[in-house]
Amino acid sequence: MPQAPCNARRRSLLLGGGAGLALGTLPISGELFAQTTGEAIQDVYVPRAKYALLIGNRDYPNRKDIAPAHKNVRDLKDVLEYYEFKVSDHRDLDAAAMTRTLAEFGAQMRAVGESALPGGVAVVFYFCGHGFQSAGRNFLVPAGVDPSSEKALSQSLRLTEDILGTFPQHYPGISIALIDACRTDTSVRKGVDEFNQIAAPEGMLVFFATRAGRPALAPISPDRNTFFAGAVIDVLREANGETPIDDLFRIAAIECQSRVKAEFDKAKLTILPQFPESTINLRGKFKIRNRQLELERSKPRARPMVAPAGPQVAPQAGQRADFTQMDERWQVILVTLRPARLIRLCEDFERDFPGSEFSQQIKVNILGARQALESQRSAGLSSDLFEESAGDKGYRDDLTKALRGDKDAAHRIAIAYRDGTSGVAANPRRTQQWLRFAAELGNGIASWELSEIYNQSGEVGDAARFEKKALDLGYRPPPRLATRGY
Repeated sequence: MPQAPCNARRRSLLLGGGAGLALGTLPISGELFAQTTGEAIQDVYVPRAKYALLIGNRDYPNRKDIAPAHKNVRDLKDVLEYYEFKVSDHRDLDAAAMTRTLAEFGAQMRAVGESALPGGVAVVFYFCGHGFQSAGRNFLVPAGVDPSSEKALSQSLRLTEDILGTFPQHYPGISIALIDACRTDTSVRKGVDEFNQIAAPEGMLVFFATRAGRPALAPISPDRNTFFAGAVIDVLREANGETPIDDLFRIAAIECQSRVKAEFDKAKLTILPQFPESTINLRGKFKIRNRQLELERSKPRARPMVAPAGPQVAPQAGQRADFTQMDERWQVILVTLRPARLIRLCEDFERDFPGSEFSQQIKVNILGARQALESQRSAGLSSDLFEESAGDKGYRDDLTKALRGDKDAAHRIAIAYRDGTSGVAANPRRTQQWLRFAAELGNGIASWELSEIYNQSGEVGDAARFEKKALDLGYRPPPRLATRGY
C-alpha cells in the first residue's frame, strides 16, 4: 500500500491515551489451553460486549496541524464497528471536552462492567494528537494548545493518572489503549522532552506508535492514515478471529515498521524508522470476532495438508490428515517452554499445515521465541530455568508469554520471585536471573531494578552497565530513585 510523504511536524506528536474496563473475576470461556497434565494454563475469552472511544485531534496552532487525525478516526471506527463495537468518536476536543468525554465514558464502562459476565467486555481507546513528556511522565495535548508553549504542561492530560486510571481494572478483562503519537520532541523547551517506559495496569494492553524517545510519522495528506493507524486498521481487517489480540498488534508493529522503512528508502532518509512498542498485562488470551466470523468458524473446515511421518519430509499432493492431528500438534506448541524447541515445532507445523488458521500465531511465536533465545544467551541463562515446576496458574501463564518474547511477563516473574508471590518462594537468585532476561528482552524498568541490586551488593561495573541499558531502553527512574544525578 503506497504511502504519502512524511510530515516533519509529526515529530512533535504525543505519547498518551488509554482506557480501562471493569470486569468480574471468573473466566467464562470453555475454550482452554491445557498442559500435558490436563491443567488449564490460559483461559481464552471472546468478548461479546465491545466499546470504543476514539479521539482525533487535528487542529493545533502555529501550523502544527496533524492532517490524518480525522481519517484515522473514521477508518478505525469502520473496522471496529465491523467487529460490533459500539463506537464513540470525537474530533478536536479541547481540555474541558476531553476531560468530560473521558469521565462520561469511564462511568459508562463501570456500569457495563458491573452487569456483564467476566471476560465478556472489551474496550478500545484511541488517541491521535500532540503531546510531550515531562520528568518521565506522559501528557496528552488537547486541540487548540501549542505543545511547545509554556502553558502546555498545565493544560494537558496525564497518561497514567487522567487516562489509564480513569476506569477501574479487574482480572480478568481487557482494555486496549492505542497511542498514535511521538514519545519525545526535541523542539520542546528543556525539561519537557524526557521519555519513559511504563508498565500497563492489570487487564490492559497499551500499544504505542513508537518506542520511547522516538518520533511517530504521518503523511501530510488528510486523505491518508498515519503509518501506525494504517497498519493497525489493515491488520484488524484481515484478522481471522483465531489470532489473539496481542498477537495481532505484534503483527501490526512489524507492518508499521515495514511501511515506514519503505518510505524512508524512497526518500533516502537514514534516521531510524519508528517501531511500535507495547506493554501488556493480560491474563489469558482474548480473541476478537463478530457474528460473521462465528458463522465462518462453525462451518466444516477443509482438511489440512500434512507431511507423512518422518524427518523433514515435504507433504505430497493428496496426503491429508484430520483436524485432530493438527490440533494435537498445536496444543504441544502452546505449552512448549524452551525457545529453541518452540521454533523447531512452529517451523515444522507451518511446513506441514501451510496456510492454517494458526499461521499468524506461528509467525509471531517464531519471532518472539527467537528474541527470547537471543535474550537467554545474552543473559547467560540455562534453558532449564524455564521448565521449573513451580508457581500458580498466573505464573505459568506469564512463563509461556515470556518464552515468546513478552518483556512484561518476564518482569512479572522476576517480581514474583522477589516478593514470594504467584505460588513461588522468594528467591533472590531467581529474581536477578529473570530481571536480566526481562532487561535483555527490552524492559527498561527491569534493567533499572537490576542495577539497583548490583549497586547494593557493590558490583559497580554491572550496576553501571544496567543503568545505561535502562536509560537506552527509555526508562527514566522516578525522582525518589534518582541517586546518581538522574
